[in-house]
Amino acid sequence: MRMLLSVVIVAMTLISPAAAPGAAQTEGDPNRDRASAAATAAEILRLAGERKFNAMYDFMHPDAMAVVPRAAAVGVFTDVYAEAQAGQAQVVGVEMVPWTWGATGTEYPYAARVSFVQPFVDENNEQTWLEDDMYLVQSGGEWRWFFGSSPELVAEAIATYGQRSEPITEGDLVQNVVNDLDAFYADVLSYTSTPYYSPGVVLVAPGDRVNTACGPATPGFYAFYCPLDQTIYLEEQKLTEIEQVDDFVPAFVIAHEWAHHVQSGVGLERVDPFEQPDEWNEVYSIELELMADCMSGAWAQDLDTRGALEQGDIDATVDFTVNTLGDPGFIAEDDPQAHGTGPQRSQSILLGYSDGFLGCNIVV
Repeated sequence: MRMLLSVVIVAMTLISPAAAPGAAQTEGDPNRDRASAAATAAEILRLAGERKFNAMYDFMHPDAMAVVPRAAAVGVFTDVYAEAQAGQAQVVGVEMVPWTWGATGTEYPYAARVSFVQPFVDENNEQTWLEDDMYLVQSGGEWRWFFGSSPELVAEAIATYGQRSEPITEGDLVQNVVNDLDAFYADVLSYTSTPYYSPGVVLVAPGDRVNTACGPATPGFYAFYCPLDQTIYLEEQKLTEIEQVDDFVPAFVIAHEWAHHVQSGVGLERVDPFEQPDEWNEVYSIELELMADCMSGAWAQDLDTRGALEQGDIDATVDFTVNTLGDPGFIAEDDPQAHGTGPQRSQSILLGYSDGFLGCNIVV
């Protein structure tokens, strides 16, 4: 068990985002960097000690997120920490050294080797201490971690907890997206105190009119989420039209509305016209909408790690958002229906796609 725990802890080698895999890292002030690396390592280890593995995933380096599905990383940590009854780890030293990420062979010439100790219960049911190191790399003032000390460990984690998928656009797109979003958020929120309930989904046929708790869904409504009946309404004709742009674009539209369902579930509310937020859960429309875009990007990131995205899907979605979905210039940011300009919305998608929920200012 000591070796297993050691492998998992070393697997969460902390590192900062680089411009590209293997990008050169520049040396900074060693004293400042040691202090910063120690603080970041302590925060990640705190999350581990509190079993907040889902939140840990959002601090992972984008390069690692591109390889390791969320379910794989969280699943490994959940099982190993439970079996080892691992306690809170403590940082005991930091040294600046070169380092190579064993999972891919990527080299980082300027890294922080962080030494730590951690209590755990061994196979004889006796408490003992793990002494080990993990590595951090700085870039742009931020620190991120990598899962996996070897290709074999990453492959085993994916095989056990996060299997690869077929492209989500193969077959019945709407049904594929609905099933995947439902499973994704059920898994994500299972690690939190927030309960998850599946929303209703109504696909409105061309020319049809459907009465909802939020008013009628008439031709041209596109898509919306009604919190009063916890149902997502989708206009089939519109989805078919935008599918001609790229077959993943309708998936993004559905994901955006699904994000509103999740937001509603945690208590977030859009403020009424001419009012300002004065409670923790009250937000302007533009904040809610850009967060939903970002959450959709985080889902797309998870799809990508499972092989369920195809090349060009994200680029096409961003281009469609910039050119089609942005608010016109006369819509103010505090407008009760503001969604954000095209550039704002596309930036939010890319933040979620790059940084997961952390890019959306959400810790789950």
